[in-house]
Amino acid sequence: MPDLDSYLVRHALTVARENGYAEVEISADGASFSAVLEPRKAAAKAATAVVSTEPDVLYLKSSLVGYLQSISIAPGDDVKKGVRVAIVSALGLANDIESQVTGTVLELLVKPGDPVEFGQPIAAVAPA
Repeated sequence: MPDLDSYLVRHALTVARENGYAEVEISADGASFSAVLEPRKAAAKAATAVVSTEPDVLYLKSSLVGYLQSISIAPGDDVKKGVRVAIVSALGLANDIESQVTGTVLELLVKPGDPVEFGQPIAAVAPA
């Protein structure tokens, strides 16, 4: 009698659990396997607490490595997500940096001519 690969059985059970299936049935090369899965227990309710998920400060970050060529925002300016706020020169090419956040600029963290790394904050922003 042919055997089923244990990896195949484990994978089928994992996929079934992840997708909420109650039963699994596998047939391959004359061998078969079936299982009935127990329903997942409901997660215990967490204690009621008020937790703020809103950060006090957001950061505009560089999406490139290079040198800050120019920045078109200043402290006190309102900025919207998706608007060009700076230009970073990388490998001799000028690349736009768009805001990833919406809010009011609190502070510029780099100035034109400064080197910037990928993910480096270039401005602090108070969320709108």
